[in-house]
Amino acid sequence: MLNRTFTAALLAAAAVGCSPPAQQDAQRPPQPPAPQEIACNMVTPDAARQVSIVDAPLAAAAADLRGGRIAPGVYDLASAQRIGAATGWQGARAIALEVTEDAATGAVTLNWAGTTANSLTDRWTATLSEAPQNRSRIAYTCGRIGEVDASFTASARALELRLADGASGELQLSFLPR
Repeated sequence: MLNRTFTAALLAAAAVGCSPPAQQDAQRPPQPPAPQEIACNMVTPDAARQVSIVDAPLAAAAADLRGGRIAPGVYDLASAQRIGAATGWQGARAIALEVTEDAATGAVTLNWAGTTANSLTDRWTATLSEAPQNRSRIAYTCGRIGEVDASFTASARALELRLADGASGELQLSFLPR
């Protein structure tokens, strides 16, 4: 009987010794959730086409992007420039942009996918609407919220897209068709 009582007490002491005190758990800060990808589209960036953003020369800020018809298809980012106080991004990224057009309405949809250094894919989908005086708007429908000013120039061989970024900056993005 003494053996059973001793064994039970020993097991109880071992169990208490293995679990942390309750007050230590309460002092431990909560862990942030793991980053998750939002599945707005199925566009896949070409990881071999990494692009770093650079500061644009003054001439880029003055360049007039005149619009045009953007040919539907997938485009890969070829260069990226920060204009003004744009926040842009750090490091290199591979970015693909799929452009689709609704034949009935003429609505243009942009599906963006960019891989970051930690292999997460940033995805968003938006509609592009043309406005007077070569200023257009991008209205996000998935992955981001709101609208931003934009301008673009499209040709058979390239797509130049300028997006408002931050409070007083823009990103000048040059894409080539796949």
